[in-house]
Amino acid sequence: MLKRLITFCFIFLCIAHSQAQYSFDQLMSFGMRSDEKGDYETAIVSLDQAVDMRPQEDIAWLTRGVVRVHMRDFGSAVVDFNKAILLNPNRTQTYLYRYIAYRETENFQFAFSDINRYLGETPEDTFAHIQRMDLSLLLSEYETFKADLNWLYTKIGDALFIEYGQQQLQHFERSKQMVVYAKMVGEIYAKDTDSKWVKQQYITALFQSEQYSQCLPLIASELEKNPTNVNLKKYQGDAFFFLNRIDEAMIVYAELLKTSPTDADLLADYGHCLLQKEQWVEADEWLSKSIKAKNSAPAYAYLGRGIARYNQGKMGLACVDWERSYQLGEKAAKKWLDAHCTQK
Repeated sequence: MLKRLITFCFIFLCIAHSQAQYSFDQLMSFGMRSDEKGDYETAIVSLDQAVDMRPQEDIAWLTRGVVRVHMRDFGSAVVDFNKAILLNPNRTQTYLYRYIAYRETENFQFAFSDINRYLGETPEDTFAHIQRMDLSLLLSEYETFKADLNWLYTKIGDALFIEYGQQQLQHFERSKQMVVYAKMVGEIYAKDTDSKWVKQQYITALFQSEQYSQCLPLIASELEKNPTNVNLKKYQGDAFFFLNRIDEAMIVYAELLKTSPTDADLLADYGHCLLQKEQWVEADEWLSKSIKAKNSAPAYAYLGRGIARYNQGKMGLACVDWERSYQLGEKAAKKWLDAHCTQK
């Protein structure tokens, strides 16, 4: 650290001396060239002199703030941008750079205000719309998000969902607002039913918002074009199951198991269908296969197998399964434990 400080001071003295005779424009040019080369310390020294020479020039403060953003000194950058805006509130670009600094320092509301100001004067900036769309999600500003979503789709089309679709699904799932998102995507789909990416996003949003009846026709139409799409088939089977259309769900799961006979999750799905049909012995068998194969929801599988075993009169084994299910986080298992098993 000491060595770096000494080096910096030496650079400062040398440059200050060599540039003492330079004009404001030359100092600005030298600072920007140094910034482009990644020599930020030299750039700052030059721009410090430019600011001192003409403190009323907002461009000097703005340029030094940009260099500080590149240095990731966002707090100091905000100070420079504030001064630049005070001197010239009409330079639109400054608001975009201050947005970046505010966002990096997690001052999200201030960042949101700046990106709105910038887009109010530069409405055709695709990059800025992407930035605001992302920030709107973070702040749950869904009206603004919807406006950017629609604007961006008209500009970049399917790339919007290819690039950002998964992030959007994750946000609305976490925030439990998937119904809201499904409606937004549905409005885009209504205008462009030929886009497979919009359709896939709409199907996923409908499914994750538990609107199974609405997504089933869309799934069926997509499977006509691509009958081997495993993800769509799985959605179809699950939608049938959740709608209590068990026979149809079993047909779909059986088809999938033909090509993936050891898929632990499919084994569990089929086992739960048998459970709904009260075929206790078969449900026990399939859920046991699933547990052994390590399915992704073992707590639910243990719960189901416990119910199957209870109905076969295997009370001891059922209690063991429910205890295991409860330990793994399945709260519904406690009801069965309390009703049928002795708790110590």
